[in-house]
Amino acid sequence: NTGATNETGFTALPGGYRYDFGTFVNVGYFGYWWSATEYGASSAWSRAVSNSFSNVYRSYGIKELGFSVRCLRD
Repeated sequence: NTGATNETGFTALPGGYRYDFGTFVNVGYFGYWWSATEYGASSAWSRAVSNSFSNVYRSYGIKELGFSVRCLRD
């Protein structure tokens, strides 16, 4: 993606997300990752990246959606 530097070393691949009924959306265009922080009882904060922009977006989604999970070693 234009302007991306990968200075953090996190190679984010645009895996899209999965609706609760099983359909995948935005595969190849956006990648979505859950945060450990809840936004409310039925939603949580998330981060998203696009294959077209260097920005990292902050939003929230309902927990039934299938976002990617990034595991970190302590």
